[in-house]
Amino acid sequence: MNTLIVYANYKNHSLNFAIKDILAETLHKNGHEVVVRDLYNIRFNPVLTKADLESIDKNIYPVDIMEEQRYIQRADMLFFVYPIWWSGMPAILKGYIERVFVDGFAFSYNQGIPNPLLTGKKAMLFNTTGSKIVLSTDEERKALSLITEKSIFNFCGIDVVEHHYFHAVSVVDAETRNSYLKQVKTIAESF
Repeated sequence: MNTLIVYANYKNHSLNFAIKDILAETLHKNGHEVVVRDLYNIRFNPVLTKADLESIDKNIYPVDIMEEQRYIQRADMLFFVYPIWWSGMPAILKGYIERVFVDGFAFSYNQGIPNPLLTGKKAMLFNTTGSKIVLSTDEERKALSLITEKSIFNFCGIDVVEHHYFHAVSVVDAETRNSYLKQVKTIAESF
């Protein structure tokens, strides 16, 4: 199966970094094709400019957008690994979605009704928080899920099959951190 990992954290020693690596290694060992798009490492430009919009309106896509769209088109399964910042995804990932998941690629409109164009694709989301109190209630997790799962991915036809949260990663002890990573490995192995 073709898999794509979209990674959005600038810290090379973060739990997100370790999650990304475990996913990539385990999926590869189990025979899946794995592509990792480290948005900070590739210096992805998250700004959807007026020039981008005018070009896309003419069905002329900037080269960097088309490159990312090819990775998404090829993937059967998408993995998004990122920290929760200010109750959402980092700006670089939000910009990635705004620039790559555009009208005509990820969705279209038919008489004002949205039509998802990425049907048949599945996704798993892996999120970390730096605090024990961020996303600590079901109500908070449901609100985030509504925004990310339904309003972004489902809107484009992508079925979010799992959404995992790892809390207080900046203060957990080594044993808890290792238990988080074992959980990720188990998830990847069962995929």
